[in-house]
Amino acid sequence: MHPSPSFFQRLFLRVETALLRHGTEPKTIFFLAVFSVLDGFLPMLPAEMFVLALCVFQPKRGPLIVLLFAAASTLSAFLLALGMGTLTASAESMSQKLMGSQGPQVLAMLRDWGPVCMVFFSVFPDSPRSAIALFALSGVSPESIAGMVFIGKLMLYNVLLLLIHHLPSRVGRWRGAGPFWVRWSQRRASRFVAYCRRIRWRARCLNQGN
Repeated sequence: MHPSPSFFQRLFLRVETALLRHGTEPKTIFFLAVFSVLDGFLPMLPAEMFVLALCVFQPKRGPLIVLLFAAASTLSAFLLALGMGTLTASAESMSQKLMGSQGPQVLAMLRDWGPVCMVFFSVFPDSPRSAIALFALSGVSPESIAGMVFIGKLMLYNVLLLLIHHLPSRVGRWRGAGPFWVRWSQRRASRFVAYCRRIRWRARCLNQGN
């Protein structure tokens, strides 16, 4: 007997089906961008998956998709940092209890390097929730955190957009020759292109079935 799917599994399946059905509609971009704001608070479907699928379905609107989802991640980070910033005083007293005289130095270091580090953390998939909370508690302003998250997500989403546009025309020319790291990159690129094709194929099958 198979266990019944959990609430988040059912939610994931519904979002996935809706994305495949309506991924070519412009209003889907705005709806999912608003929905992805919750990604900063709940470990839901990562916004990167929305960006990838929407850029596959609507390549001409790629720049708009990138901008809207980067803005959504920025708003999510700002709200989370704003909420955590109210606990700054508690964080300072806790740091003094845990680290003694070194507590203020650690917090000062986080304030100095926090904004720059946020760009690095934001380039990776998923929302950097822990980093946002840590830097907000150390006293980094929500505006600085949000600005760095915006820069990092713009970089990430633009890379995804460039891969979708340029990889399909290059994968067919590769023959698997070269050093190990070249072959490894070629295999990953081929899988990425195959994944994008599978998204289109599943959408066609779903729409034809109706």
